[in-house]
Amino acid sequence: MPTFQRFVQFTYIKNETLFFVLNHNAGKQEFDNSIENIKKALNLYTPAECEELVIKDIKAFITHSPGTKEEKPLQKVQKYKERSSGDFTIDIKDTRLNSLVQSIQKIIKEKNATPR
Repeated sequence: MPTFQRFVQFTYIKNETLFFVLNHNAGKQEFDNSIENIKKALNLYTPAECEELVIKDIKAFITHSPGTKEEKPLQKVQKYKERSSGDFTIDIKDTRLNSLVQSIQKIIKEKNATPR
């Protein structure tokens, strides 16, 4: 959704509602077209780091105040712990893609290695 992301000024949660603050009418229209998909995705899969958050509704509105995303300070940076141990089979025929996935697997294994 790169086209939609450029319309998002910021988001916040209030009274169990996730609000998207958008900067243009086109973003609001695109949001309205995608709202059910967003809700289904959140209900289908909630990362363990977000389980304590209760979101019952999602809404969006347009702000006409000047400013960009960069001017808004981030209140909380969400960091996620790597859940993969790197123990997975790579069955990719394309050698370039296989090499890339192997390098990612190696990084995951190195980061999750227990110090001895």
